[in-house]
Amino acid sequence: MPSTRPATSGALREERLSPAGGLLVGLVCLLVSFAALAGLPGGEGAAEPVAIVFPPWVDGSEAVALSFAAGHQVLRAGRLSSIVVVAPAASGSEAAPLPKGAWFSLALAGLAGCLDAPGPAKVAA
Repeated sequence: MPSTRPATSGALREERLSPAGGLLVGLVCLLVSFAALAGLPGGEGAAEPVAIVFPPWVDGSEAVALSFAAGHQVLRAGRLSSIVVVAPAASGSEAAPLPKGAWFSLALAGLAGCLDAPGPAKVAA
């Protein structure tokens, strides 16, 4: 009976990605990430609450303070402390600018499960 083992017994050939290949893979990942971000609903002119996303190293109290300073009406914190949910701009009025240091804002329509707090908001009396 013939042997079914490969001619090179036990020696595996190690594949390495060239520097140009690694750069290409990184560029493709970056482009796909930007395309996904561009496809999210923006927070400009929305009639629903908006989530303002700050960098992860921004403390929750600092994110709320920056949102208030930019003229937003803060409703609650998001799922992460660096996400702040603000009220929509009143109809007929111009939306407040993005707070200093914020990365972007997103409409909560369809995204509430990802950005909003996991449970009902508790209001202190």
